[in-house]
Amino acid sequence: MKPIESVSDISALTYGFIASRALFAALEVDLFTHVARGADTLEALAGATGIAANRLRTLLTTLKTVGLVSEAGGHFSNAPATATYLTAGGPGDFRDYVRVVNGGFMYEGLRHLDKALRGERVFPDKGFYEGIVYAEGGVGGPAFSKAQHAGSLGPARLMAKRVDLAGARTLLDVGGGSGAYTLAFLNKNPELRATILDFPQTVATARCYAAHAGMGDRIAHIAGNAITTDWPGEQDVVLMSYLWSAVGGPDIAELARRAFAALRPGGLVLVHDFMVDDAHDTPAFAAWYLLLSVLDNPQAQCLTPGIVEGALSDAGFAIDGTETMLEGITSLTRARRPS
Repeated sequence: MKPIESVSDISALTYGFIASRALFAALEVDLFTHVARGADTLEALAGATGIAANRLRTLLTTLKTVGLVSEAGGHFSNAPATATYLTAGGPGDFRDYVRVVNGGFMYEGLRHLDKALRGERVFPDKGFYEGIVYAEGGVGGPAFSKAQHAGSLGPARLMAKRVDLAGARTLLDVGGGSGAYTLAFLNKNPELRATILDFPQTVATARCYAAHAGMGDRIAHIAGNAITTDWPGEQDVVLMSYLWSAVGGPDIAELARRAFAALRPGGLVLVHDFMVDDAHDTPAFAAWYLLLSVLDNPQAQCLTPGIVEGALSDAGFAIDGTETMLEGITSLTRARRPS
């Protein structure tokens, strides 16, 4: 990233949160869906959203300045990306992810960043994720799982397409949440069966998604903690997606050791997570997500391919390598337990 040179660059960072908040507010009233369905004038949108026309005009103007909507002759229209990703029925609809995960979880959570950077836990007895999702008054497990599931389906299908699991029969998805990645791999590999290990609060939700996909008989569930709960052995594949960024350095080493012990000789481990390059320069989105991990654990690491591969190598794995998975956001490291 080129070093910034002007006060306007600083201002863009200082005030950028306002545009984010405008987007979240628009999603709370499903404004973009109303536009897509024909309520495309100020008056019609005021009636559909229940927001007074004077205040709605200001919101719509803000949305126009960032390119989410445009206006011609008093009629509003959604930008192409808005229509695809932020409207009900859009082919890439992930409104819930943006609204609940970005707007409710990340945005609100970052209010605690100063405290977290001092090494203080937001929740003294649990990680930030577990606390803000499941604590009284928090986001709520079902709502968060639904949003995460919607946001994970596309990336999960991409990973299942890229990673060949032909010949594998058992998959252990550690910290698998709603099961989006497990379902994608099972869809791609009819002979595969899976076990998902995650917090007790997520198990019921994951079972519902498995049943809805017609795969309830191919997925077992273990309610527990990835660091303290026993993992089943004799696995062909161990997947850990977005897990390493949520734990501290000592726990990363423990996860690597547990993965090694759970795999058959020749078995494959997949670590999918936010990673910056080994020089800690790019990509920006990965760095931003990793900053959030400081909220969850004072010992969280700024993950790089070198850190991930080093931990796996120390546990005894032979490293296959690390590749970009979601451009500018996540990477995937593959390694095998030697035969």
